[in-house]
Amino acid sequence: MVAACGGSDPSASAVAHDPCAPLAIDAASLTDAEQAGVIDALALWRGHGITAMTLADGAAPAAGAASGGGGNDATGAPADAAIALRFEDAAATFHGVYDPDSASVLINRDLTGDADRAQLAIVIAHELGHVFGLVHIDPAVRLSLMNPGNLVTTPTDADQQALADLWGACPSAAAP
Repeated sequence: MVAACGGSDPSASAVAHDPCAPLAIDAASLTDAEQAGVIDALALWRGHGITAMTLADGAAPAAGAASGGGGNDATGAPADAAIALRFEDAAATFHGVYDPDSASVLINRDLTGDADRAQLAIVIAHELGHVFGLVHIDPAVRLSLMNPGNLVTTPTDADQQALADLWGACPSAAAP
């Protein structure tokens, strides 16, 4: 089953990864613009307490992340899971897709061209939402990072709550 934008069932999702557990984002061989989009997407999720993601290729992590890179979590321990993230040319209507069978995210390379950096980060963060088991949310229900075709809405408190409903609250996201 593809949990994704463009999948056969856009509301379907395979719960693949606990957002509180270490996750290495394998983003090898990215351009500067692509890498900036990934770093910004990680920062969007970190703003909602999802802090265990790192870049596996040694690229600079987003603010507040572990400085070790290389797939280590915030304690420096090796990450036990990884998601491959790559960019390819695609039709303009395609933004991205998460494939749980291959543990990979594919992003449309054209988003690094004319699109602004914020849109790219939102698309990557959206696909990472699928990695965590979030499904599409109809905009008529609520504004969400997980709205299909979304290019403007960053992760919301309701998105964070949806993750907590699936997995429990991350220790860093717990109420004071």
